[in-house]
Amino acid sequence: MSAAYTKSEELAAVIRDLASENRAVGDSELLSPLLAKSQLSVLTGDRLLAVQALRLLIRVDRNLLEARAQWNQDWFRRLMHARPRVVARILRRWEILSPPPRVALGSLRRRYHANLSKYLYEAKR
Repeated sequence: MSAAYTKSEELAAVIRDLASENRAVGDSELLSPLLAKSQLSVLTGDRLLAVQALRLLIRVDRNLLEARAQWNQDWFRRLMHARPRVVARILRRWEILSPPPRVALGSLRRRYHANLSKYLYEAKR
């Protein structure tokens, strides 16, 4: 089980575009280290599982936004019911990484209310 990831190729493309606009002679000297080809990193074992768990959380959060945009109450409720299990999976995988990542995981909490339209309308009195 392994997957290959390269460091931000999009950033390199943006930097190349900026360099091609003929900014200034000094700018190209500053950008040359950033334009160097990035090395290929292979994730295996626990790190690969942690990345997959993070990608799952990103996908669940993206689907939550889509469910809310479509006013699909059932889809939203099912995703919010599954989200704590996804967060628990990330926390479990994050704790066993050796050496620990340099970036702190932060808070993965999300407020939940079953009614999608709770804050859109005034309560009838």
